[in-house]
Amino acid sequence: MPRAFAFVGFLALATLLASCDALVSTEAPTAGGLFDDDPVFAAAPGGDWQWVPTAGMRCRDGSATGFGLRRAPDSRNLLFVLDGGGACFDLLTCLLNPNSYDEADFNADVAELGTVGVFDQSRPENPFRDWNIVFVPYCTGDIHAGNAPNTFIFGLGRQDFVGLRNMNAILQRIGGLAQRADHVVLSGGSAGGFGAVGTYGLVSERLAPAPVDVLDDSGPVPPDDDVLSPDLQARWYDLWNLDTALPDGCTDCGAPDGLQNVLPYYASTNPDRTFGLLSYRQDAVIRFFFGGVGGQAFEDGLFGIRPTLPSNAGTYYVPGDAHTFIADPAFYTTTVEGVALTDWIADLLAGQVTDVPAVPLRAAPAPLARP
Repeated sequence: MPRAFAFVGFLALATLLASCDALVSTEAPTAGGLFDDDPVFAAAPGGDWQWVPTAGMRCRDGSATGFGLRRAPDSRNLLFVLDGGGACFDLLTCLLNPNSYDEADFNADVAELGTVGVFDQSRPENPFRDWNIVFVPYCTGDIHAGNAPNTFIFGLGRQDFVGLRNMNAILQRIGGLAQRADHVVLSGGSAGGFGAVGTYGLVSERLAPAPVDVLDDSGPVPPDDDVLSPDLQARWYDLWNLDTALPDGCTDCGAPDGLQNVLPYYASTNPDRTFGLLSYRQDAVIRFFFGGVGGQAFEDGLFGIRPTLPSNAGTYYVPGDAHTFIADPAFYTTTVEGVALTDWIADLLAGQVTDVPAVPLRAAPAPLARP
């Protein structure tokens, strides 16, 4: 159970959400898809995106926001896509991170990406082509897991790091419907990949008994301190109040350097669910946010994650220094060791977990010859 439910700040959220009770379905639909009987969601034709303003959701500049929904008629499968966009933890990184997101931003994203990658309903190889999709925008700068409103950043002033609260507000809106899901996948790219892991406890608890898997696209946390330093992790814990998002039972997940233990913990304590991690082997974007770590060190760190994971968690590592897959044409063009990314994900959803490539491609040095 995430520590966030003990946090007194959620009392304010509850007050806000009470004002929208009339919009929340009080009875689960008896037939059809998850959202087919909801009067708000069913107002949009199946397969069309709609913007859902949601009480209790806001961005780090304090402005209101919401989430996107694409309803799939008759489907009881649900994909969450947590958007990416960097992180905000000092003046430079915050200037690279969006601090607001509204319906106009959503419409622009739909026009550009609404049929790309996992969103493409025309590709038979897309494992999610006929799933309901909830799109979670990213305007809080806290990898979707922050719980620290009114936090000061030098040069910017007050910031609201409330990504966890936003996710809670979404679950308040759809939870009674989504609990009936046959299959839920919590995914995201970049900051959204970190967020998919960081919010897993909240989502899986609120949607129980629906089964929830994780697809983390480009949100790796290597155990090597030389790749992701404890000092940088400690900064994130403190600034975003990350402890409130983490599982109570994981004694090794807290500050200053416990983030690498979160995914292994959730996978080991949910052995009937599957967890997947995607990454380019020398991802230049993540290396930048890790403080400029070298490409080979980052790659070695990725492969260092594997021994920490139980058998229900798999990794798919791709040569190169590009960034993210699930909302990119590369979702359909990526193949490693003869295994297409879409096939690997389809297997993951079916409970068949593998590591690709099977071994690191950089061979260990040969022993010295002895005379």
